[in-house]
This record gives sequence, C-alpha cells and structure tokens, in this order.
Amino acid sequence: MNLVIDIGNSFTHFAVYKNGKKLYSLKRKSTSKSEIIKILSLVKNNYKLEQIGIASVSNKTEKVIYILCKKLFKLTPLTINYKCNLPIKVNVKSPATLGADRICNAVFGYTYFKGKDNVLIVDIGTANTFDIVTKNEGFIGGIIAPGIMTSSYALNINTARLPLLEYKKLSKNAPLIGKNTFEAMQSGLVNYMKFAIEGIVQSISKQFRGKLSIILTGGSTNLLLKKVNFKYIHIENTVLEGINVILNYQKLHINLNYEDNN
Repeated sequence: MNLVIDIGNSFTHFAVYKNGKKLYSLKRKSTSKSEIIKILSLVKNNYKLEQIGIASVSNKTEKVIYILCKKLFKLTPLTINYKCNLPIKVNVKSPATLGADRICNAVFGYTYFKGKDNVLIVDIGTANTFDIVTKNEGFIGGIIAPGIMTSSYALNINTARLPLLEYKKLSKNAPLIGKNTFEAMQSGLVNYMKFAIEGIVQSISKQFRGKLSIILTGGSTNLLLKKVNFKYIHIENTVLEGINVILNYQKLHINLNYEDNN
C-alpha cells in the first residue's frame, strides 16, 4: 500500500492506494502539526504501508510531513521531482524549476493513455496549468496562468471597492452579462476562465492537428464540467494519481534492476 500526499497552494490531500485503487482519501485546508499527526496516526492504525510519496508546492509543510512520516512509519518518503525514476522523459528547459504537481500530472496523463496518445492535462486550481505530454517526446512543457480564486483575490486587493467573491459564491451558471456588480464579477471570473481555457485548448489542439486527448482536473473544475466546448475526461485529482503511479514505478524499477543483477 502507498500513502500519497499532495501539498497544494490551498489544500493538502492525503490518500492511501493499493495498486491502482484508492482506499482512503482526505482533504484539509488547514494542516497544523497536530492535525497532521492525527491524520498520519489514523493511516498507521488502519493500513500497512510500503511506500510514501509527497508532491509539494510548500517547503515548510513538506518538511513537517516528511519528518513525521519517517518517525511514524519508519519509511523514507519519496519527494517528487524531475530526478525521480519516471515513466516519461522530461524534455523541458530548466527541469529543476518544474513543480512536482506538473510532473505528476504529466506522468498520470501519459500512463492513463498507456503512452499511445498525445495528452493535455488541464489542472484548474489556485493556478491553472496546461501541461503537454506526447507519446514520442514525453513532457514537453505547458502554460501556467492565474486560477479563478487568485483572480478574485487580485480584483479585491487591487481595486478600491470590488468585494472578494469566495469560491462558494460562484456558479457555473453565472450570466454572461451581469445586471449588478456581483453578477458582473461572477461572469468575469467564471465565464472569462471558461473562454480563456477553451481558447488555450483550441490553440494547442491545432498544433497537434486535433490528435490530442484532454484530461480536466483540479479543485475548481466543478465550475467548468459540462460547460466547456471541448471533449475531455474528468479525473478528480491527477496529482494524487500521478504520485501513486510514480511510487509503483519505483518498485518496478527496483525489481527490474534486481533481476538484471541476478
């Protein structure tokens, strides 16, 4: 069994997998040390782990979880980066700058289609990322743009009177033309994101002459499901799935090396 941990900008996700099946998952916005201990202790008492993988955008939280995992499980977590044994090639400039979340997304996209398709993974969250992994070249790069709540905070901070619209106040059915400030902001956040994403997807698809499979994932995808005008597969959290794929690949890699040496 694998414990996989996705430390994002807004939430931290914990999940336990057995092979490719998710047995347990939990999402938390606040992760104090005491709460992390509580979550990890629950996992320890209910599951016999073999491996732990962490993908993180927060060094501080990652360090706390890494140390606690070593102490509680007597296992050294794998922190995901471009130096890990990966089932894909990473063909980008300055790979050391790549976020672990983007690596996990690319790995999952490639393995989900068994390396037979060119894949675009659209991850809608605090940041919107568009990552491309091809069947021949591997992970070739992508696009990073502000997410919907990042845009909402920016409008509130950089204007004198515009309020902060929380995520729960947004609706996928926001009117295109707002009749008041609230509706106008809703449209600007939700519909602007829809049209921007559609435009980016369309432009990337043209480069591949339409031979591109698309995965839609991330915390803000509920605002887009059945709303965007392109075909896609919806996966709730490809970062978690990608961490699990990478952990299983480490195990396979070790076994293959052992067989080669014997």
